[in-house]
Amino acid sequence: MGKLRPQERGGGLSSQRMSRAAVAPPEAALTAASPQVQHQGDPFGLPGFSPPRPPVAGLSAPAPGHAGLPVPERLRLDAAALAVLPPLLDVVRRRQAELNPRAARLLRRLEDSARQARALGAAVEAVLGALGAETGGPRPEPAAAAAAIAAAATGGVFPAKVLGLRVCSLYLEWVSRTEADLGQLAPGGPA
Repeated sequence: MGKLRPQERGGGLSSQRMSRAAVAPPEAALTAASPQVQHQGDPFGLPGFSPPRPPVAGLSAPAPGHAGLPVPERLRLDAAALAVLPPLLDVVRRRQAELNPRAARLLRRLEDSARQARALGAAVEAVLGALGAETGGPRPEPAAAAAAIAAAATGGVFPAKVLGLRVCSLYLEWVSRTEADLGQLAPGGPA
């Protein structure tokens, strides 16, 4: 992810530069779920296996009507989800470290994903500020969501694996959704 820098002449943040930096796809976002599945064993890697999609405390998938909302509202929803994801990914990483201590690549990707969610969330907040949109609003408490998922992840190995996969899937969905929403602000992007 690129670094947001003040413009040399105006002193403010260039919306074009912020959009470019924020839209740069995090590499871990594209592959976070793949190592997660690889290290879980059967039935996760079997063709046709469709794991359950349990609810994740404090986080849901982007709503079907998300794309129809005004851009500032979509970005507020993106920022709220991105605020909750890092602690959830941290819980998944800790649980995976217990289940797969030798899966260094997986653990690194989960750590990178949490870091990138934080950075993308900060970029979205900066864009909202540059647009003059309020960034506040009711948000789930990240610590409470992380505590709830940590409790759920201790309910056994299979439920912990399913929950970890679900968090990774939500991460991918929200990063993709956020990139699309930020892409609307880029020059030449859809109106």
